[in-house]
Amino acid sequence: MRDLSKIVDQLSRLTVSDSNTLAQMLRSHWEKPRKPSPMLSRYEGQVCDAMVRRLEEREGHTGDSLRWPEKENHQHPVELVFKLGDQLYAVEHTLIEPFEGHIRMEAQTERLFEPITNALKDALGTDALFQLNLPINALNGRKAAELRAIQEVIIGWVKETAPTIPKRDFPDYKGNGVGPVKPEGVPFDMVLMRYEPPIIPGKHFEIRHTVDDIGKRRADRMQVAIDKKFPKLAAWKANEGARTILVLEQNDIQLTNSSIVADTYLPLVKSRTDVPDETYLVASCMGPPAWWMWPILIGNRSYYDFARSDEPSYWEFDPDKLVDLTNR
Repeated sequence: MRDLSKIVDQLSRLTVSDSNTLAQMLRSHWEKPRKPSPMLSRYEGQVCDAMVRRLEEREGHTGDSLRWPEKENHQHPVELVFKLGDQLYAVEHTLIEPFEGHIRMEAQTERLFEPITNALKDALGTDALFQLNLPINALNGRKAAELRAIQEVIIGWVKETAPTIPKRDFPDYKGNGVGPVKPEGVPFDMVLMRYEPPIIPGKHFEIRHTVDDIGKRRADRMQVAIDKKFPKLAAWKANEGARTILVLEQNDIQLTNSSIVADTYLPLVKSRTDVPDETYLVASCMGPPAWWMWPILIGNRSYYDFARSDEPSYWEFDPDKLVDLTNR
């Protein structure tokens, strides 16, 4: 308390100029964008807020009686429980992966892949997009010296090879490529593709990961999420009469999209008796300026039913206007 009194006394002596300077410093610190860790979703609370806003808009009510069962040490700890009018809603969130270990791999991007990307992003001209395809986990678990040696070989090989890849006669985006090849010093196959003009203006090099049996791997990861999340939601429906909502968060843009998620999810839930009343996908990797949300399954209506109807098949949200409802 003595330290607090001293601080208050010092603040009271600040001039207007000093106060403005301090305010700018604090604002710069607190408003500085923070790069979320891919190891854990930093957007759980914002995704839940987007879900609540969508339900509020649809039902024409403002949510109230908000509860956090996890913090209550509830037997069935879903993310959020709240009311819209007289109806109780239970919301559960999960971050989905296209394969086991993907989030862990993405967390190492700065160490594994950025040295390659940074060396090549401005070194291959501006006429085309060059895409380097690497097997997943190809660089994982390697000691620093070995990793750097492989990265240097890859950088040199791409610089040497890119100009030799012929252009296509017309921009059909099928691309021309070299590989699979295994340059000396690289213990795995690589493919280098050339697309032109660049698909994304200003982007001339990127790394993509190739995955064997990606369909099975994706289904296996989705099954893990289903087995973990469905019983909790089903308990809220049976015990409290809640309308149950599962919201899937996608933070991968290379191997995941709404139709892939629907194609994976729908067959897995077809024979289950504990399916949530509503399932949605939110792509937190899309923004800014906007995140997108799609209905995957609402009652008996699937993603494809909504896509074929005249109803909205997706909704957009400004992530800067969303709040962290779960305070994770």
